[in-house]
Amino acid sequence: MSTSTDPAPLRAARLARLRAAMAAAGHEALLLTAAGGVRYATGAVAVHGDASLESVWPAAAVVTARKTYVFGIDAEHVPGDVEMHPWPAAPASAFADVLAGARRVGVDRLPLALAAALVRALPGLDLSGAETSTLPARRRKTAEEIAILREAQRMNEAAVAQVLPAIVPGRREIELTGHFLAAMAEQGVTACHVEPIWCAIPRRAADAPWTFAGGVAYRELTGDRGLARGDQVMIDTGMLHRGYMSDVGCTWTCGGETTTADRTLRARWQVIVDAVLARCRPGATAAELHRAALMANGPDRPPPWPVPLYLAHGIGLGGVEPPFIGTDLGLEAEEQMVLEPGMVLLLEPYAWEEGLGGYRAEHMIAITDDGFESLSGPPP
Repeated sequence: MSTSTDPAPLRAARLARLRAAMAAAGHEALLLTAAGGVRYATGAVAVHGDASLESVWPAAAVVTARKTYVFGIDAEHVPGDVEMHPWPAAPASAFADVLAGARRVGVDRLPLALAAALVRALPGLDLSGAETSTLPARRRKTAEEIAILREAQRMNEAAVAQVLPAIVPGRREIELTGHFLAAMAEQGVTACHVEPIWCAIPRRAADAPWTFAGGVAYRELTGDRGLARGDQVMIDTGMLHRGYMSDVGCTWTCGGETTTADRTLRARWQVIVDAVLARCRPGATAAELHRAALMANGPDRPPPWPVPLYLAHGIGLGGVEPPFIGTDLGLEAEEQMVLEPGMVLLLEPYAWEEGLGGYRAEHMIAITDDGFESLSGPPP
């Protein structure tokens, strides 16, 4: 986790977007308790992790039309223009003080008991989901945000490249995770958003730990097993750099010598990615990307991504975010998801075939005014 606050220009641009979205959504204030939301709104650096970790080190931000407040974050991690408070003994009372006068307030991850106490403290308070403000604001990235994501991806790719020579017969999967985390730490990146995955892909559905009906066989459980020559090792790493997520994925053959099956699957993955990229432009819908992937993969094969995961997802401050493409929301919902300049997507199709095994890799792009630009290099 970075120990410095975010730069003033970056903070100002994000806050301006957030306040514009609040006005459009009719929110007079926001009360945010997820670490990513707190940082986006204020530039203060909270402890980031899953909900259980954040409950141990709680933090909150309140955003109004004129002021921002932070609760529960040490002074060294809070910008000087943000009003700072320790985590209160009576949160409802403390939040009510700074929310006084606001009626429509957007909230995220607010415990029910705290919400009820706030309503008692502020009669007439109307609480609703903050997502109607935060998602429109965060959907499009500023140029500085995109530059950070590109830098994060470059460092992650470099760390993965350091580990590839260690993927040899007899090496335990879990050892590769250790090598990778050490390589990232050398670059000053230690915030792990998702546990790094290094695991052999099953070549037959019967060997998979789970397969959903209508889906392809899959495995994403790094274990203590030793790798064998020729294993297709699926790699997926998610690290936070300056709060923004890098997400690097590829598949590497143990021992480094690819087979005809490996090359066949790698080529199919590329065909799918190229078909999706050909439709990545402002105004395109998520449903168009979904259909392009299905057509490129072939009509007689299941969707080229594991159920219940997805073909693509958004990415930004704090981790993965909408849009999610290829989920059980279905094509009807995806028709309403429209690509806009500044959106950042992570494409992650998976080519798998019984007996051949699988190939999965990830490709990060930013939607531009007339198409897209790649933020990640080609998989090795």
